[in-house]
Amino acid sequence: MKHTRFFLLLCLILTSCYKLVSTFAPSEVEPGQTFEVSFTVIDDGSETQNFVTDWSFAGVRVPKGWTVTVPEGAHQQFAEDWVYYSDGSKVNSSHDMEPCEKLTQFYNSACPKTGYTWSGFKSVNKIPKNISACWRNGCDSIRVTFLVTVPEDATPGRYQIDFMGGDEEEDAGIDKYNKYSDAKDSRLFHVGTAAGSYVKNRNASLARTVIVTEATSITELKETQDLKVHAFDLSGRPATKQSGIIIKNGKKIIKR
Repeated sequence: MKHTRFFLLLCLILTSCYKLVSTFAPSEVEPGQTFEVSFTVIDDGSETQNFVTDWSFAGVRVPKGWTVTVPEGAHQQFAEDWVYYSDGSKVNSSHDMEPCEKLTQFYNSACPKTGYTWSGFKSVNKIPKNISACWRNGCDSIRVTFLVTVPEDATPGRYQIDFMGGDEEEDAGIDKYNKYSDAKDSRLFHVGTAAGSYVKNRNASLARTVIVTEATSITELKETQDLKVHAFDLSGRPATKQSGIIIKNGKKIIKR
């Protein structure tokens, strides 16, 4: 019996195993800007061929007050052209994700950080994947993309973006967990960048730093608008389209 349990546990560990290999975020953004961030996982190197279908879960940690959503087809899977599912369909595919409040709570409980908060998302449907299904390492990868919006009143400075991801093969998915302590050792916490966490495959060096700059484009727009307001004709009245000569910044300008 003990041997049977060990074998089942080993199968669970080998099935759909992956590791975090890269993350993306722009180096600089402006207040009010929406930008993409993402993380990518690949086959962990196992030569075992497994075809699994599971729920995918993913989260991103951003400063409080920032907004996170996901684009259409946020979950993307890539593979060599010759890799197919057993039913003949291609592996390369896109799948939709949606907000998951329970996952958000779990990730915030697992890896809290002052001034920051996690936003969790789950796949809308169970996703067929073949992580570890190839006979050559790294031929299969999954990328999850998020859309992050910086508030208009964001303070310029350096901010860190963290990522976390996982999956659940059972039909119940995350709903089988009543509270965070039940899910603590689950595959919901499979890969991540959060330093100090117990995530199985963690790579803190892949956390991204984003610099929020001054809102230069907004300032330039305001200056352009001010120039229009301060245009006058020779009589001192605001210039109109019919005015042949205007005075702008102390200079006479002939309008052609």
